[in-house]
Amino acid sequence: MSEPVRVRTASGLILAFMRLCGFRGWTSFWRTIYLQPGWEDASWLIRHELQHIAQIERDGIVAFSAKYLWWLARYGYVNNPYEIEARAAETP
Repeated sequence: MSEPVRVRTASGLILAFMRLCGFRGWTSFWRTIYLQPGWEDASWLIRHELQHIAQIERDGIVAFSAKYLWWLARYGYVNNPYEIEARAAETP
C-alpha cells in the first residue's frame, strides 16, 4: 500500500524556491504537496498536484524527471505534456 499523500504549507527554502519559480504548488517525489501560504484551500491546485503524484507513480521517479526536464526544454512549461495533463485534472 502506498504512503498517504501529505499536503503541507510551504515554508523556508521550499517556499523561497516556489516563489522564485512562480509556483503556487509543488509536488515532491515523496508524496508531499507543498502549497504557498494562502493557497491551502485551492482544491483545483491540489487536484493539479495530485496528478503529478500519479504521473510520478505511473512513470517512476527517474523517467518522470528525465521526461519532465526534456519536455520543459523542448516545449516550455505551458506546453509540457505533464503540465497539460495536470491542468486537465484541475476541473472536477
